[in-house]
Amino acid sequence: MANYSGKLWKNPSIIDIRVGGTGSCFFINCKSNRQKKGFEGYGEFRYSIREKKLPEINGFSKEVLGAIAKNQEELLKTIENISAEEIEKAVELIQESEEILIFSRGLSTNVADELMKKLQLFRKRVSLHDDSKYMAYYAQFVNEKSLIIVLSLSGETVEILNALRIAKAQNPKILSLTVNANTNLTNLSDISLIGYKSSLEVNYFDLDVHSRLSLSILSRVLIDAYSIYTLKQGRSDIR
Repeated sequence: MANYSGKLWKNPSIIDIRVGGTGSCFFINCKSNRQKKGFEGYGEFRYSIREKKLPEINGFSKEVLGAIAKNQEELLKTIENISAEEIEKAVELIQESEEILIFSRGLSTNVADELMKKLQLFRKRVSLHDDSKYMAYYAQFVNEKSLIIVLSLSGETVEILNALRIAKAQNPKILSLTVNANTNLTNLSDISLIGYKSSLEVNYFDLDVHSRLSLSILSRVLIDAYSIYTLKQGRSDIR
């Protein structure tokens, strides 16, 4: 890994996605300190819809187009908020780990399962745990060569935090994918990839059914970066 640091991001032609009109980065925006901008309430959201051009998609009402615009904003701001430096460090953690444990709860497990399967394609030892008792149990047996990847929107899921505190005694590395920068999860993590979650999502159910779009984007960027790293290291047998 000695010759890796910094080199992955010097060829902007690898992937054609551009953010913010800049060609100076890899496939993400290197301006990691951009301020997150959200809406305080529906009044402000409605005002923003009036002020901003809605997507030009035939057949949808203005309200549905507003919902589409909200999702578009969440996607773009998540990409915009990604730190190239943190992605690079996360890739190093994956490469240097001897085993990877993924902790998640609820619908975040759908994203976690895809991440696990893709990492397994690189012949990494990866396991996924979404049950609180299993997370706490396996947290006892990690070591300094272990990497725990956590996917959590809130960053305050009690069951995950309890397992991480158990694991901390064995000094594993912890990588978190979340949307809140100042949480107990990020405080426990070595590296945190921070996405953007709109505060305007309407939830009609007394259940955690919030969109995991931001976590999915973070996961895909991470796995794409690791894939490119392995190919650049000559592991062309991996697809």
